[in-house]
Amino acid sequence: MNKPLSCSGQDLLEAAIVQKRRLNLHCLDESGKVINYPKILPIDVTTSGGKEQLTFMTTDNAGGIIKLSLNTALITAFEADDFFDPRIEFKAN
Repeated sequence: MNKPLSCSGQDLLEAAIVQKRRLNLHCLDESGKVINYPKILPIDVTTSGGKEQLTFMTTDNAGGIIKLSLNTALITAFEADDFFDPRIEFKAN
């Protein structure tokens, strides 16, 4: 089982949501395969059943917009897709 996202990671996600910053998100799927989501728009972080979920918008292969949710314990890294201050960048230990 993966460790929950650290408090500093949660704070950075919340900052990205409030500032409407696009992120490049790196995570694992349930089988441990690495998945990269470029230029996502994080919408909300919620807790349900003891698991924290990140809800975000991204595009599918056809260019359509889709809304996804992801267990934050599966997040390995993310960084803002811009160079604004404060810099938003996280990598799990």
